[in-house]
Amino acid sequence: MTEFDKQYFGIIEQKEISKHFDITDLKLISTDTYSDNEIWKSIQATGRAELLLCAAIQMCIVGFGNKTYGSFKFHGEEYDIATLFKESDVKCDLSLASKIGPNELTPRRIQRFFRFQVYRFLEVNKSVLPYLWRKYSNRDVRFRSTTFPGAESLLTEKEEIDYLLSTYQFLDERNNTKIHERICRVLEARGLKLL
Repeated sequence: MTEFDKQYFGIIEQKEISKHFDITDLKLISTDTYSDNEIWKSIQATGRAELLLCAAIQMCIVGFGNKTYGSFKFHGEEYDIATLFKESDVKCDLSLASKIGPNELTPRRIQRFFRFQVYRFLEVNKSVLPYLWRKYSNRDVRFRSTTFPGAESLLTEKEEIDYLLSTYQFLDERNNTKIHERICRVLEARGLKLL
């Protein structure tokens, strides 16, 4: 290896050091364990895909928290989401540091997977107001159907993304949370430019 007299290397020294390595064959491996394909297989395997879609719509529009997921009515029958999740092997009691496989179902993964169906539901049902839009945004009606949890995995238009980000920023300020950072990471992972 080359020796240098400097305490801090400049670009010339860094270039000289780079000559000692050949990393042209390096292949990076993603740490993202989410896969729409694997989630879809798991959802189908439950035999309750339509009910899980209804649960996703309920959670994205009405919200949930403290392991209370609520319920919904479908074809005249009421369904408790916590019971549906238990019967469908949806993991609800994971910590933030939990490692889960690409095929494992969680409430957030179900929301993320059904993002387009939630959007379509909101587009068709104009009187439905998602809690994120209603409670944490300035209520610009142009963004009513694109302001819900999971939309960060769907949106491509800069104006919609900016609106969603400002909504999460307000939510974070009000609730002392850091959801905005997670949403930015999702958008960046999708290759979208922020700012």
